[in-house]
Amino acid sequence: MDSLSRIIWNEKFWFPNGTGWKDLENVDKSVYLPQYQDMLWSIPFGLVLLLIRYIFERYLMTPVGYLCGVKRKRVVKSKPNPVLEEYFQKNGTTSNNNVESIAKQTDLSEREVERELKNRKAKGVADDIVKFRECGWHFTFYLGTFVYGLVILWNKSWFWETKMCWKGWPKLNVPVDVYWYYLVELSFYWCLVFSMMTEHKRKDFTQMIVHHIATIILIYFSWATNFVRIGTLVILAHDAADFPMAAAKMMKYSGHKKACEILLGTFIVVWILSRLVYYPFV
Repeated sequence: MDSLSRIIWNEKFWFPNGTGWKDLENVDKSVYLPQYQDMLWSIPFGLVLLLIRYIFERYLMTPVGYLCGVKRKRVVKSKPNPVLEEYFQKNGTTSNNNVESIAKQTDLSEREVERELKNRKAKGVADDIVKFRECGWHFTFYLGTFVYGLVILWNKSWFWETKMCWKGWPKLNVPVDVYWYYLVELSFYWCLVFSMMTEHKRKDFTQMIVHHIATIILIYFSWATNFVRIGTLVILAHDAADFPMAAAKMMKYSGHKKACEILLGTFIVVWILSRLVYYPFV
């Protein structure tokens, strides 16, 4: 572990000649330099956000979803059948070639076998209200953090001149509002990882886990090396397009097609401006 730690935190990799980790030690009480230990709070905060998300989705977004027009899922009751369940876990759906064989094993007709497997498949798909309230959580968080980020960065020098992100590095003071901005963002992605471990496993599970872990690593190391100023701009640029997309999905699941198309168009415009113009060129 010591050898691995020396490789990961090698000063020759992270710093130019003449600077190192000692330059990030807090010696002046009026200047706060980021410490990597401070971001460890993101893990318990992520668990707190998970609880907040559960309460928010269950007691707020669920009734809001039904008020907005999300249709209730029709519950199909069926008796548990071990043979069908085992077959479904291995094969998912059936084909005409083996319907007869399964029917003989379960004492069901071929039509009943097809219906039971269809119902079993439907149970594994999240209904619209689940998707609506999840998007409602994402919309609320991304909108909140985007507005908060815009407010706290508006009067910061590096928001208007990006060269100020590097001037004086690594001894760049991190204000309290920026500290909380970073901590909440990192906690949110831990919350996403925790929630994916407890929810129904989706088709894009692997891709999303890789995305969330990569984001956590980027935020964490940008904090540890005091690339915080440029990090805030990156976060702001990415959050800008996330809440219109979440809102568009909410409109889709609640059946508001026109509103969905308008919000989707808004998302495309914001995404192009924030991620294909501002992010690479500004």
